[in-house]
Formats: sequence, C-alpha cells, structure tokens
Amino acid sequence: MRSLAIGPKRRPLRWAVAVVRLYRGSIRRLLRDNAFALVLAAACVGGASGALASLMVLASETAHKYLFQLPSGALLSSVTELPRTATLLVLIVGGILVGATYWYQSRLRHVIIDPVEANALYGGRMSMRDSIFVAIQSLLSSGFGLSLGIEGGFTQAAGAVGSKVGQLLKRRRHDVRMLVGAGTAGGIAGAFGAPFAGAAYGFELIVGSYTVATLSPVVAAAIAGQLAARILVGHSYHIAVDPNAFGGDGYALLALSLGVACGLLSVGLMRGVTWIEWVFRQSGIRDVFRPVMGGLLVGAMAIFIPHLLGSGHDAMALILKNGWPLQLLSLVLIGKIVASALSLGSGFRGGLFSTSLFLGAVTGAIVGNLGVTAGFVAPSDIAIMSLVGMASFGAAVVGAPMAMALLAIEVTGDLTIVGPVLLGVLAATLTVRQVFGYSFATWRFHLRGEAILGGEDIGWLRQTTARDLMRRDLSRAPISMTLSEFRSRFPVGSTKFVAVLDAQGAYTGLADVAVVHSELETENPDATLEDLKPALLHTTDWVTASTRFDQLVRLFEQRETERLIVVDGETSKHTLGYITEAFALRRYRQELEARQREIFGN
Repeated sequence: MRSLAIGPKRRPLRWAVAVVRLYRGSIRRLLRDNAFALVLAAACVGGASGALASLMVLASETAHKYLFQLPSGALLSSVTELPRTATLLVLIVGGILVGATYWYQSRLRHVIIDPVEANALYGGRMSMRDSIFVAIQSLLSSGFGLSLGIEGGFTQAAGAVGSKVGQLLKRRRHDVRMLVGAGTAGGIAGAFGAPFAGAAYGFELIVGSYTVATLSPVVAAAIAGQLAARILVGHSYHIAVDPNAFGGDGYALLALSLGVACGLLSVGLMRGVTWIEWVFRQSGIRDVFRPVMGGLLVGAMAIFIPHLLGSGHDAMALILKNGWPLQLLSLVLIGKIVASALSLGSGFRGGLFSTSLFLGAVTGAIVGNLGVTAGFVAPSDIAIMSLVGMASFGAAVVGAPMAMALLAIEVTGDLTIVGPVLLGVLAATLTVRQVFGYSFATWRFHLRGEAILGGEDIGWLRQTTARDLMRRDLSRAPISMTLSEFRSRFPVGSTKFVAVLDAQGAYTGLADVAVVHSELETENPDATLEDLKPALLHTTDWVTASTRFDQLVRLFEQRETERLIVVDGETSKHTLGYITEAFALRRYRQELEARQREIFGN
C-alpha cells in the first residue's frame, strides 16, 4: 500500500531523470560548445563572486566595529584615536589566529596557486579548498585591522569559483581560464561597485589578453557581480567629490611627476615586503609566531597614527574632502608603507589593492600641495591630484593600469579627471617597468623562481616535454663496435646519426655516419668506436625526457646543433629517442596557432 501511495508522486521525477539521461550527451555538448551558455555561466560566476566579495568586505567592517568599538558610521581608518591596550590586544590576537592557520598550512605540503599563476601555468585549474583557506586567512588579517585590504582573499575565492564551474562544465582550457578571469572581475566589481574596472582587471591581470571572444563573458560577469553585491549588501565603494575644473594649466607636468613618484614609491613598498620577509626568516622565528610579532609592531605604530589600520578607504575620503597638512600627509605615507610591509612580510594574508589606492591618494595630496606652492596648480586641484595618485600607485603595484584608471573614474563619477589620471597611470607603469620590471603579483612569482609576467597562457610550453615531441626511430650502436662493422651496418644514406652507447647502455655520444665513412677510411678497420676522436662524437647533444618545450628551443641555439638525443635521466642516460630543431620549431608554431584560434574563438 505504501508503494502504491507514493508511486504516482515519484513518476514525474523518474521521467525527468530518464530524459536527462537520454539527452545527457547533448546537454554536455551544449554547455561545452555553446557561446550563449558560456556567457550565462560567466554571469553566474560573476554574480556569485560579487556576492562573496561584498560579504567578505561587510564581515571585515563588522569585525572592525566590534573589535575596536568604533562609533556608529565610522570606519577603522577614519578614527583619530584608538585605545592603546585594546588595539595592541586585538592585533596580537589576530596574529595568533593567523599563525595558527600556518600550522595547518604546513601539512598541505604544496604551494597554493593563485588566479594569475593558475591561468599562466595550469590552464585555469585551482583548488577550491586552498582558495577557501586563503580567503579565511585574508578575512582574519583584514578583520583584525592589519594594514591590508581583503582583495587577495576574495579574488582567490572568486577565481576558484570560476575554475570549478569551468571544470564541471568540461569547458576547453581557454574557457576555463576565461571563467577564472570572469570570477575575479565579478569580485572586484562587487567590492568596489565598478564593473568597468572589474572587467579590465580580469582582462589585464588574470586572462592576460582582450579579445572579442572574451568580451561578453567577462563583462557579463562584472555586471552580474556589481548587481549581486548591490542586492545582497547594498553598499558601494564611492568617493564623493565635488565637480572639479582645473584652476591652472600645469596639471599635465604635475600628473606625470606624480606618476613617476608613485612608481618609485611602489617599488620601495614591494622591496620592503621582501626585505621584511627576509629579516623574519633570518631571525629564526617560526612561521606560526611571525604574525604575532608583526601584529605587535603594527599595533605599536597605530597607537600614534590610527589611520594606518585597515585598507584606508575612509581615510582617503577624509583627505579628499577636508585636506590634511603636509607634515601629517608625509607621516601617514611613510607609516602606511612600513605598516603594510610589516603586515605582509610577517605572514598576514591580504592584498595591496586598497592599500595602494590609499597610498596613492596621500602621495597625490603631497604632490598637489607642493604644486600649489610652486604655482603649477590651484588649491582646488589638490583633490584631483589625490585621485591621480590613487590610480597611479594602484597601477604600479597591481599591474593593471586601465583597471585603475577606470576605477578612479567610476568611484568618483567625475569625468574631468580622465586626462590627468591617464597621464599619471602611464608614467607610473613605465617607471615600474623600467626600474623594477614587475608588479607586486609577478614579483612574488619571481621570488619563487617562476618567470611569469601576467596571466598569459605559457603553461602549454611547460607541460609539453621532450618525451612528447621525440621520435623513437633512433639508430644505436655499442661503443665496442668496430669501425668496419659500423660501416657495414650503417652505410651512407641509411641514417644520418647513430647514438653510441657504453657497456651499461648509457648514451656516450652521437656519431655522424657520413663523417665516419669519409674521414676514417685510412683508419685501422679493427678499431672501435671508442677509438674515435672526441671531436667526432657529439657528447653534449642530449636532454632528459622531462625537459620542457621552452627550454628545448634555447638548448638548440646554445649547443649549436640541429638534433638532440632524449635520455631517461641524467645518471642512467638510457636513450629513448631524438628530437630535431626543425620539428620542435614546427610544433611551436602549430601550438601558437592553436592558442590564437582559441583566443579569437575560431
């Protein structure tokens, strides 16, 4: 009776399951190949990422309110006085909690991959578990008031959302990489209420290129991220400024000078983070205790300069609205650089996105005041110089110039700043490229030995090895073979080269058949290959099977050869096959053409 009672209710569900099973292959092909399905997937990723980013920002601000007992409506960086004992205690507790996460991380035994590295080397594949771990670390660091933004956490989580969706839909490599960029675009757009800046961030830093094929998905993700954040949280990152018109004509030169100054200061910040990390390593303090020391030092500084804590958004609004004296601006600039370097260098997790915006605003206000003194600009232009500095410092640190320029325009709604902002961003970017050569993200990769300059896909170069490219029809001869036997077995024209092996079967050298026949006619026919002159055996023309594609091209040039023998290892050196320079270059061109077709959607 029971089965009869519930049977009719289950029948529609059974029919639905049967239909899904029947058309499973068609559904998968639709999700994998259809462009509209890709845009829809990107929009969903962007919406989820925007909601996640806005919730993380809200959680951080809520933690500030209760931990530091802030007045109603105030943000952490805007307060002018904090209780000394409570501030130190909060930052030390934050250090203890973040240090505890490093105890957990020590058991992972692998490096956590961020969105830029994932897109550059691994086809967009990211670990969701690792990304959640980074997001928690960033939330703890930001929530307990360290001198960092929370962007590193939510962009990591947003990129992982895009990566996971792309893998579940079984999209192609390029599509997965694009969805990672869409996730970060939605996260930035949701946190800052700036869809143009979010899309530009995804293109410049994560995807590494802009094409018509990627335009629709990434822009859809950015818009969805902004809408999701507005519906869910309602707040928006906005800087209220009065409509401005330049009071003087010297703004162009001043904007360029400001861009150069921001570029140089950003290099100092990035070097400072690395130096502090080195100091902590040399000190012998364990990873789990370094954040405690960093929190104590930052807290000691914040007692005297409270504006150093947090990302600096509200303090930046104070600078633009009220203006600060030059001495205070200089003190805050130096203190913020030191506090941010201490926060990151001691092991706290976060980002320099918001921090660089605040540092740029302070630098712009300083340069603006100096410009007024020198008569280049009018006093009313100081606020504009702060906005120029905001975008310039951000472009120098983050490495996304157009994203920062668009962000300055979107968060203010003031189009009069377009000209000076672009000049400042241009000068800052060129300065960093000339003096340093890296943004903060790519500099961290460089320190780990990874030659990554952005999210451009170079992973296929490393994933393709000599084993994948080699030919296996390799002629071999033992080194004990006599010359007469060699000539008989390998007549001229049968093969061009022969790999010579020792008694253990290890590669010894490469004998040129034509040379052996032409130059050794007068030699003792009972002599063996071991008696050949060293010049006739190309002993260095070998590579291991794990040699990457990008290394092969350089090796052909360095060794001035057109053929390399592939061996199984540096010790055993058992021959597996060979690879020619012409074939390697042809495969390289073919792979480049395939990547170009993926990028442009052909």
